[in-house]
Amino acid sequence: MMYLNEQQMHAVNTINGPCLILAGAGSGKTTVIVKKIIQLIKNYGYHEKGIFAIAFTNKSVQEMKQRVFQEIKYINQNNINILTFHALGMKIISSALDAIGYRPNYILFDKMDQRSLIKKIVSNNICYDYTVLQKILLYISYQKNNIISPKKARKKSITHFEKISSQYYHEYNLRLKQYNAFDLDDLIYFAVKILMKVDNIKKKWQNSIKYLLVDEYQDANYGQYKLIQLLTERNKNFTLVGDDDQSIYSWRGANDQNILLLKRDYLDLQVIKMERNYRSSKRILNVANQLISNNVHIFSKRLFSNLENGVKIQVLKLKNEYEEAKEIVNNILSHKSQHQWCYKDYAILYRTNKQSKVFEECLFQNNVPYVIYGGNSFFLQPSVKILISYLKFIINQNDNISFLNIINTPFRKIGKITIKKIISFAQEQDKSYFNVLKNKKFLDTVGKNTKAVCIIFSSWIEEIVIYAKKYPRKVLLKIIYDINYEQWLSKIIKIDVFFQSVKDNINTLLTTMLNFFNKFEKKNKKNEYTTLVELVNQLILHDHYKNLSSSKTSDVIQLMTIHAAKGLEFSSVYIVGLEEGCFPYLYKKKNINLSEERRLFYVAITRARKKLTLSFCSYKYFYGIMKSMKPSRFLFELPKCDLVWK
Repeated sequence: MMYLNEQQMHAVNTINGPCLILAGAGSGKTTVIVKKIIQLIKNYGYHEKGIFAIAFTNKSVQEMKQRVFQEIKYINQNNINILTFHALGMKIISSALDAIGYRPNYILFDKMDQRSLIKKIVSNNICYDYTVLQKILLYISYQKNNIISPKKARKKSITHFEKISSQYYHEYNLRLKQYNAFDLDDLIYFAVKILMKVDNIKKKWQNSIKYLLVDEYQDANYGQYKLIQLLTERNKNFTLVGDDDQSIYSWRGANDQNILLLKRDYLDLQVIKMERNYRSSKRILNVANQLISNNVHIFSKRLFSNLENGVKIQVLKLKNEYEEAKEIVNNILSHKSQHQWCYKDYAILYRTNKQSKVFEECLFQNNVPYVIYGGNSFFLQPSVKILISYLKFIINQNDNISFLNIINTPFRKIGKITIKKIISFAQEQDKSYFNVLKNKKFLDTVGKNTKAVCIIFSSWIEEIVIYAKKYPRKVLLKIIYDINYEQWLSKIIKIDVFFQSVKDNINTLLTTMLNFFNKFEKKNKKNEYTTLVELVNQLILHDHYKNLSSSKTSDVIQLMTIHAAKGLEFSSVYIVGLEEGCFPYLYKKKNINLSEERRLFYVAITRARKKLTLSFCSYKYFYGIMKSMKPSRFLFELPKCDLVWK
C-alpha cells in the first residue's frame, strides 16, 4: 500500500456521517477509496456485505475489486459490492418487480433497440430522420434522469417540441412495459421510484447498505443523487469522491449542481480537499490552476505538486490543420529520438472526433503506429472501408471476404439467394467465390437477369485488375467513377452534413494514396503496382493497430477526444485545434456552456505529466472552404510566464 499524505489519511479515516472528498486531478482518489474500504473492514468492524462502492465504468469496478482483494485476501469476493450505478439500480428493481408491474423475465433495451422503438412510434405521426429521433430520445433520457414521469413532463411542456415529445415519451414507456423491457435510464428511474413509494423495500436496502462510497461523483445526474440520498437516509454514512473541475458530461445528464445540493441537504457535510497532485510538473499545474480559476466554484481548491518545475508549455501557431498535423508528428518523432521515449508516452487530444482525420493521415504516411481511443478511425468508416475492400480484391481475387463486401455495394441486384449459391458452389468445387462467378455451370443455375449482372461484374473486375497494373495511382479514382459511388452514397445518406463528411473521408483516402506513392517514388524505383500492394498491406496493418488494446503494453501513439482521455495520463500531451469555434466548441452559440468547455480544457491539461504542447491554426478548411480562425480565448487565460509561443 502506498504512503498516504495528510489529506488522504484524513479522507480515509473520516467514517461517520456524510463526507465529500474533492479529489483534484492526479491526487490518488482510487487509492483513497480502496484504502477506505479496507479500513472499514479491518479497523471499523464493517462486514464486507454491508459496504457498497459505486464506480461509473466496468473498468473502474474491476480495478477497485482487484486492489481490495490484493489487500484483504481472506474476504469472500462474492460478498463485497463494488458495482456501477446501473448494476445497483437493476438489483433494486429485481427485488421489487411486482411493485412496478413487471415480470421476472424482463429484458434491457440498448441504444439500437431504443432507436428502433421510437422510430416505430414516431413514423405513425411525422416524417422523421436520424436527428429528430436522437432529439426525442435525448428528451426522454433527460426526463428519466431527472425522475420526471410522462404525466409530469406533459404538464411542464411549453414548446411544441416538448408537448409532442412528452406524448412520445408516454407511448414509449407504454411499449417498454408491454415488452416487459427497461432501457438503461429506467434502471435509475425505477429504482428511485420504488424507494420513494415502497417503504418496506426502502427499509430493506437501507439496512443492507451500512456504508456507501461513490467514485466520480461530479458525473452523477439528479436521479443518481436522489438514489444516493434515499439509500443513506437512515444512517447518512457515505463518502462521495469527485472533482467539480472535471465535470464534463452535462450532455449525457451529469449535473455539476449536485455538489450544491449536497451542501444544501447535509448541513453536517464534511468536505475534505485532496490537492496534492502526483502526476504533473509544477508548471503544468500552474497553467491548469490559472485556467480553472476563471470558473465559479462552490468549494475552492488549488492543486500543488512536489515534482520538478518542468519545461515550459509550447504554443504552436500553424497555417492550417495539415501543417498542424505535420508539425506535431515531426515534433513527436524528433523528441522521441532525442529522449529515447516510447510511442505510448505521447497522446494527441482534440475536441471532436472528426479532427483525428488529418493526424491519422500524417501518422500513416510516416509509418508511425497509433491507435484511436474511444472513437472510430476514418479508415474504418463504412464508406472508406468498402473502397479498401475493392483495392484488396483487385490485388487478390482469392480474397473471399472482400468479395462479399463489394459484390453488392453499390447494389447490383445480386440477391442473398444468389450469394448463398455462390458460397455453396465454391465449397463444392473448392474454388474462390470470384472463380465461381465466372463459371458456366454456376451461371446456368441462376436466372437470366442475374446471369447478365454477374457477367458484367466479373468482366469489369478483370478490366480493373489490368488497369491497376498499368495505372495503380489512378485505380481508386476509376473505381469510384465506374461504380458511381458518390451518386449512390448521396441517395442513401439524406442529411447533407453527413454526406459531406463521407465525401471528405473519401478525399482523404485518395490524398493518402497519392502521398504514399510520392513518398515511395522518392525512396526507391519500385514499379508502382508493387507500391499499391504495399499501400494495401499498410492499410490492413492499420486495422491491426486500430484493434490493439490501448493498454500500456501497446507501443502506439494514442489519439482521442478529451472526453475519452479523462482518467488517463501521458508523459507528453498535445492539445490541438485551439481555435475559437473549435475549442470552446461553438456549434450553437446560444447553448454554449463556457464553464464546462473550460473544465474540458483543464482535464486535457492535467493529463500531461512532463511535457505539454498546445496548437492552433490561422486557417481551417470547412467543406472545402478555407476560413480564417482566431486563437481560443482559453490560451489568453494561461500564465504568460509558463508559455513559449512559436
